[in-house]
Amino acid sequence: MTTSTPTAAPRRGRPRDDRLDAAIVAAAVAEVGAKGWGGATIDGIATRAGVGRASIYRRWGSKYELFQYAAESITQSSAGVDTGSFVDDLFAALLPIANMLTQPDLAALLPSLLAEATNDEAVRSTVRTFAGRCRQQAVDAVERARDRGDVPPSTDADALVDMLAGGLVYRRLLLGEAADAAAIRALIRQALGEWT
Repeated sequence: MTTSTPTAAPRRGRPRDDRLDAAIVAAAVAEVGAKGWGGATIDGIATRAGVGRASIYRRWGSKYELFQYAAESITQSSAGVDTGSFVDDLFAALLPIANMLTQPDLAALLPSLLAEATNDEAVRSTVRTFAGRCRQQAVDAVERARDRGDVPPSTDADALVDMLAGGLVYRRLLLGEAADAAAIRALIRQALGEWT
């Protein structure tokens, strides 16, 4: 007996314009960075993006849905770097996070989202998506190193990555300092101790 794979129903209307989606995401990030989560509105985002409200609502039903999409699109999944060196793999995974934290709009956005996430489960879900996608490459690097025997089998990949990524966020958001390549390598050395 053969089974057929269902095909997706044809979309109505014009196809989505990826450039317009990107412009709306950038406008949403800038709007929340400038006004905070509570002050940001779909009208404000539409004005920044140079589109009508309908263009946004055709794509996303709410500000929450837009930001869930933004969290996923800003942190596009990428194939992990496997150099065979645990330290180099971690560096390759952490550098994009550090670079992202230097972008003014994102650096302005994160404090507002983090504050709102303490009381709003939908915002917390968006922050969780953003953080999870940002850190996955580093988690994968720790798991590969554990499989190769580069670190003890008891190494907790999530806890180790939390230490490293948390250090980058702390430096940027609380101290106002960007982490350059040397700072990232120093953080890795300190976290790994005798494994380096």
